[in-house]
Amino acid sequence: MKSIFSFKVYAAAFHVRQMIHFYLYCEKMQQTVYVYGKSKVEQIHKLPELLSVLIANLSSSEECLVVVEGNRANQLKRVLAMIGQGMPLKKERPSLAY
Repeated sequence: MKSIFSFKVYAAAFHVRQMIHFYLYCEKMQQTVYVYGKSKVEQIHKLPELLSVLIANLSSSEECLVVVEGNRANQLKRVLAMIGQGMPLKKERPSLAY
């Protein structure tokens, strides 16, 4: 069963290294990642795409939303909490099964 979770990334607290680790876990767990910013949603297919989309969005606004979808989203949420110790993230919604 697929589930989703989302969190905001803030420009003032953005750390490239932590987002790289996050995306590598997403790839390993075969999760789908989306970034919402500048009033549009982009599905992310590769690590350089994630970084460029985040940097472009964060350079024009203070925050953007990252959404993760997949069968292991709940497990990835725990991994994110572990690697994001120094990165203040604001959880938007609890995981929703559909």
